[in-house]
Amino acid sequence: MRAVVYEREGAVGLTDVPDPMLIEPDDAIVRISRTAICRSDLHFVHGKAPSEPGDVLGHEAVGIVEEVGPEVRGVAPGDRVVVSFHACCGACWFCERGETALCGSSQIFGGGLFGGGLAGMQAEGVRVPHANANLLRVDDALDDDRAVFLGDVASTSVASATMGDPGPSGTVAVLGLGPVGLLAVQALVAAGADRVVALDREPERLRMAEAAGADPVNIDEHDPEMALAERTEDRGADVVIEAVGHPDAFASALDVVRRGGRIVVAGMYTSELTELQLGVWWARSLDVRFLGLCPVHAWWDRSAAMMRAGALDPAPLVSHALHLEEAPRGYELFDRREATKVVLVP
Repeated sequence: MRAVVYEREGAVGLTDVPDPMLIEPDDAIVRISRTAICRSDLHFVHGKAPSEPGDVLGHEAVGIVEEVGPEVRGVAPGDRVVVSFHACCGACWFCERGETALCGSSQIFGGGLFGGGLAGMQAEGVRVPHANANLLRVDDALDDDRAVFLGDVASTSVASATMGDPGPSGTVAVLGLGPVGLLAVQALVAAGADRVVALDREPERLRMAEAAGADPVNIDEHDPEMALAERTEDRGADVVIEAVGHPDAFASALDVVRRGGRIVVAGMYTSELTELQLGVWWARSLDVRFLGLCPVHAWWDRSAAMMRAGALDPAPLVSHALHLEEAPRGYELFDRREATKVVLVP
């Protein structure tokens, strides 16, 4: 089958790889109908986490179940499914508590060595381990271009917005308007947040955030800390959702949050370092919460329901729909910030 693979730092390619096969009795094989390129895929391509030449990339997919092992009960061949971006066992103490991202055997599709060596989903098919836990059946109410978001971005956004919990009169700053940030804006507006301030430097992303109900601030034109102070009687944001995954963005989140406020870190981090002046955090009584890998399994039903109700709509985020063979171009567009979300059709 055809697949997108890591070639070397900064470069991806298309190649033929062996078709996926059942290995364990609770495996499933999914024929992919839509996959996508995510900002975190770029992290792997640019060496933020280690990958080896030939590693199949990608961790977002919707498709049709082709084959299942004898212990698979939740899905059957012919079912249309979304795949979680990380595979949990579904049976350990953490999984039973809904904290599936903390599962001791968790693997990230397309994450190379960092993700446990599990082949990715930017391909014509994928083997899904522990299929009873890691596949979500979806109906025709959600088309492929929307359903593909459920396995990562949409659920991560809803989880981030919920962790923020600003209350009906709170001000939330969303820092970084990639797909996670933009869908977090939608989720916050749907939850009734009084004011959502969207911070980015890309005019088109700011326009989409404004269309979703946010107050847009171009950080190249306005200082983020001053912008939040002006909107909150000099207090700062009650909640900040950091949806970038860079130390500079984390520092900016600390700047714009009020005393006693909360920061939800939804961006991806691996080996980055930053200095903490603990006395300042202590004196300001800050609540910093790391979402980490989103426990998608605890959130994708809720995210799907929000999509069906129209409260969450990722369709406007899809700026490019390309054939799988055009994936290298899609990576270039995304890397140059000329794309909001690239969907790939095998």
